[in-house]
Amino acid sequence: MAEKKRPRWRTFAYALGALVLLGLLVTAFLFPHLLKRYIEQNSEAWIDRKITIGSIVLNPITGTYAVHDLVCFEPRSEQVFISFNKLGVKGDVLDGFRKGHWRFHDAELRDPYVHIHHRGERFNFSDLLELGGEADTAKADQGSVLFTVVDIALTGGRMDYDSDLLREPLHVVDLAVACNLITSESGHMDFVVGLGLTDGTRLDGGFTIDTDSARYAVEAHLRDLDLASSLPYLQDFFGAGSLAGKLDVDLDVKQSYADSSDLALSARMHMRGLDLRGPDGDPLVRMRSLRAHLDTLVGDHLELGVVDIDGLDARFALLPDGSDNWTRLLRLVPDTTADEAGAMVLDASASNYFVLLAEYISYLGSAVTTSDYSADSLVFRNGALFFEDLTVPGGFNYRLSAIDLRAQRFNAGSQSAPVSLAMRLNNAGSLVAKAIFDPADLRNVTLSVRLDSLLMPHLDAYTRWYAAHPALDGVLAFTSETAIHAGMIDSRNNLRIDHLRFGKRIQEHDPEVFVLPLRLAAGLLKDVKGMVSLDIPVRGDLRDPSFKVLPIVWQVLKNLVVKAAAAPAKLLVRVFDGADERALEKVRFEPMQQHLEKEQERALQQVAKALLAKPDLRVDLVELVDSVAETGALALFQAKARYLLPGAVVLSAADSTRVLAVSERDTLFMQWMDVQMPGTASQSMHQRSVALVGASSVRQLWSGVEQARRAAVRAAFVSAGVVPTRYAIRKGTPAELAVHGGPPGYLFVYDIAE
Repeated sequence: MAEKKRPRWRTFAYALGALVLLGLLVTAFLFPHLLKRYIEQNSEAWIDRKITIGSIVLNPITGTYAVHDLVCFEPRSEQVFISFNKLGVKGDVLDGFRKGHWRFHDAELRDPYVHIHHRGERFNFSDLLELGGEADTAKADQGSVLFTVVDIALTGGRMDYDSDLLREPLHVVDLAVACNLITSESGHMDFVVGLGLTDGTRLDGGFTIDTDSARYAVEAHLRDLDLASSLPYLQDFFGAGSLAGKLDVDLDVKQSYADSSDLALSARMHMRGLDLRGPDGDPLVRMRSLRAHLDTLVGDHLELGVVDIDGLDARFALLPDGSDNWTRLLRLVPDTTADEAGAMVLDASASNYFVLLAEYISYLGSAVTTSDYSADSLVFRNGALFFEDLTVPGGFNYRLSAIDLRAQRFNAGSQSAPVSLAMRLNNAGSLVAKAIFDPADLRNVTLSVRLDSLLMPHLDAYTRWYAAHPALDGVLAFTSETAIHAGMIDSRNNLRIDHLRFGKRIQEHDPEVFVLPLRLAAGLLKDVKGMVSLDIPVRGDLRDPSFKVLPIVWQVLKNLVVKAAAAPAKLLVRVFDGADERALEKVRFEPMQQHLEKEQERALQQVAKALLAKPDLRVDLVELVDSVAETGALALFQAKARYLLPGAVVLSAADSTRVLAVSERDTLFMQWMDVQMPGTASQSMHQRSVALVGASSVRQLWSGVEQARRAAVRAAFVSAGVVPTRYAIRKGTPAELAVHGGPPGYLFVYDIAE
């Protein structure tokens, strides 16, 4: 039986299927090879860059499309510009042609590398962007392509980025990006990103873009950022020698890119192991840990979280040339835009991220005072500050330690914002302060300060140089209650110093200072228990540029010391009820008076009480005498005694009274003197009497009178309980006698007992 023939249409179908299969095989195996060679041969003509490709896969049967081991070099260079191990995607191309909706999945970019070189406004790919010329937006808008890509991943990425904006190249490793879906049917895209830096820094997070609502969101987690990499940027405006430490940052941002005011921001920072040093390796600041949290920033509302600073240890030194160890490292340049000549500004680019950070902190500071805000708490603990002053001979060192600062939660609507501060003073004293701010206006504040056990010998370098007296002893305490409202200050201050004692004045001191008599002032200001207590009120308008608090306080103290030393009696008279200021300044005697009368006894008793009440005080009794006048009076007395009682050797009290009653102008006495001293009528009666009695005899008699007075004074002090080391009787200087002339007596000059 003859074989039945196949229909022609079936034969044609088989042939057509074979041709299609052959085409697919050619496409899958031959065309990729030809395409690879074509690209490699023409790449330099197209983009001025050599390209090599390991292989190309275009397999419509399996729906796999990929490029393997592509390397693109820089122009005329062996420097790699872009490379990757694989760029591929899977999908049904025929289905895309049929339905007009291209669907792909498992899009993959494996082990990509890119080198970016940036100088000025040019990148190493700027020429590629310029190859196409102006885009034809009219043609681009003629139609839209429907597409969907599912499961997109970039893994093992690397990037080297060098720029004139960076001090050192940036090396990114382990770059990974993933996205579940990108489709033309929705403008919402979610990406997960992770990368590392060669110094151990790690950044993980993600971002969302929604073109339908014109919004974006970023979530980032930075870990173990080595602060040493920030040193070149810091050195733009601060000449630090080294910077160490690690930084973690968590950032969550949501914003509309159509409306920049619609911002929600949350951030957390943890800095640890900070160590900043100067160019010579000298420490500037170290910090164990800093944690800060900015909860949200939405519109005009600012919410600050917890700020916790632990173990901040700073050093501040005044250098011999008058500069300090911080400002000397600032890199300043003349400000050509300033109105005043010689103005200086920081030499740092606006692109320096420290400058950007400073501007942002300034913005937050202004937001705190102008916006609706709330703040959780500020904790500053285990802080320390070492202060060194090399401008004074020998240097001055002081350490503030165990610094603890705490601010409680408050907001713009709170009634008060309390802040407390405590610290140790040079391992001996302590300071505790409490402030209550007005949240509506942080410039309004009430402040309470208590300082205890500040040892004056710790300030010896300053008292020597600026006051010309060493500080030998003294424990200072200070309390202050201050209120500031609407720029007006009302401050009540009390200063107490126990057992204050200064040494003798020294010659080496600041030549420009006015040396105050601190030793005497300290002795005068002490009470019977050795305590100096001073009240120093301060009131005024802080808005007045001429009003300065510290100069006012210093002037009060200076005036008190000067007045105390210049007029000690005015200060001593306050110690005793009913005391006579003049009696504490000097005491007078009648000429030839040898014994104390009530007036002299009362004066000496008051001086004795002052010495007993002021243990550090001593007094010089400066003899106020006019030797010519008193020896003349003494000689006149002797002459009248010879006239009235001739031959008498010892005079009784009654006899002395009778002699004193004789006037030197008595007619009979004058006649008697004419007989005794003929030819001397032209001289004064004192001169004639000295000649009659004899100058040596008169001086001897006068010496006896002086000795008797001194003995009477000593007896009065002994009776009052004053030991001999607390006083001395001495001759007056010409200046003292010239100012305090007149009847005989003693001027009381107070000083400090050795």
